[in-house]
Amino acid sequence: MMTAIIFTTIVFGFLSYFYSKQIRKYAFVLYGIAAFISLIIDSKTANIFSSGYVPYGIFILVMYMGILDKGKFKNQLLNVRGELAIIGTILLVPHVYGYLEYYLIELGFIINPVPYFIGIASVVLLLPLALTSFRKIRSKLGYKTWKRIHYLSYIFYILIAFHVILLANTRLWYYIIIFSVYIILKGYMLIIKPQAKKIETPVKYHKATR
Repeated sequence: MMTAIIFTTIVFGFLSYFYSKQIRKYAFVLYGIAAFISLIIDSKTANIFSSGYVPYGIFILVMYMGILDKGKFKNQLLNVRGELAIIGTILLVPHVYGYLEYYLIELGFIINPVPYFIGIASVVLLLPLALTSFRKIRSKLGYKTWKRIHYLSYIFYILIAFHVILLANTRLWYYIIIFSVYIILKGYMLIIKPQAKKIETPVKYHKATR
């Protein structure tokens, strides 16, 4: 249900902007609440948690934070990016457990569809990303090491994109649009924007020296 994903993204975006200090302060309380929700959710019944809609909505917000223009809005969101990633990972547990159980027990490991294996690979990548999102672990690693590890997040986003798109359901085009827009904006930020700055800087310098 795409509505649940978009709604989750909007709600967590709103909370992150207006309550970033509170989210950071009570992060472990929120982790506990997320863990409690994951424990009581019936992973065998289709719902917004077991189907992955809520955690996907959070990860979309985390993903798009990196391509926002600099400013107060981006800074507020980035303040809790790690906390949101951890909450999203915890809430993803019912989805992972439910489908692992179904595909391993009902279908067997070998004959599972491709999106299943892509999903497993994305979870394997997500674990170190989530663990190193804890502030204490991040501080012990140092920024450079942490940054190298978190380059894996781009591979994670690619795997998630393929995972949901290859399922070929009624929400296919929504997922294609979400990830295509991200790729275009990320490409602009990494390639076109720096080139534009290089061209603009000599012009400003020339005007300043006249």
